[in-house]
Amino acid sequence: MERITGKVYRPDESPETGDRAPAGLALGDSWFWHGDQTLLNALAVHPRVAPEHAAIRLLGFNGARLNQYIGDGAYADIIRTRLAPGFRFSEFYLGGAANDALEYGLALHDDCAGAADPAGCLSPERLDLLLYHIDEGLNGIIRSIRWAYRKTTWLQPIFLNGYDYIIPDGRGFTNAHGGWITAMLDGAGVAPDLAWRREVLRLLVDAINDQVLAEFHSPIERVFHVDSRGVLASDPEHYARDWDNELYPSGEGFAKILEQAWFPLLRPFGIVR
Repeated sequence: MERITGKVYRPDESPETGDRAPAGLALGDSWFWHGDQTLLNALAVHPRVAPEHAAIRLLGFNGARLNQYIGDGAYADIIRTRLAPGFRFSEFYLGGAANDALEYGLALHDDCAGAADPAGCLSPERLDLLLYHIDEGLNGIIRSIRWAYRKTTWLQPIFLNGYDYIIPDGRGFTNAHGGWITAMLDGAGVAPDLAWRREVLRLLVDAINDQVLAEFHSPIERVFHVDSRGVLASDPEHYARDWDNELYPSGEGFAKILEQAWFPLLRPFGIVR
């Protein structure tokens, strides 16, 4: 099979003369943004991606919450600019829940040292606030996309990234610094047992997926929740092959996420073959 060499264009990059204009617009953080090994880069260069969909425009800022891209938010102009009539995207990829989760301290209590079970580490009030703001941000962004194309017959598919279950083993981006997730768990006094910590984060990821992202899933409206929970290895002997650190998958991991969770949703739109 012919291999397609795609490209993800960050905000300060533009196609050169003769290059394909980006077909997809992606907005988000974390799995979309971190370095050269991202979910989007894995998609752009995958041998099954269609040539006309192999270029993607990426927007976003490190640490930006989803609701900062709507209304009077600090970065709302970026969305409005890229949705102006001069641009025409055929698909949209939305992420960003990880930034919100980190901003709200993973919805943890200030001190969970006395929690009777992993669920007791999550503050119901903080979790509700986190879920509300993710919902608010995604709803506003989707409405902005639909409003920008209201005078056309286009109803482009919008794909929402659901992530996978985090394994907070303390591995950071470099050997000199530990993981962000572990630091937050330590700061909140969460029991150090890895199985306990994994269950805390499983509950958080499930809440984001089940209470927010799944509610947006509507094939009729061409909004799709990409549920990738449980795709990556989680057993102690194999998970390090799928995860480079406690927050970001490896190249092999991203390929598994794409092929098992994303491609079945992308295929009907000709994005992958």
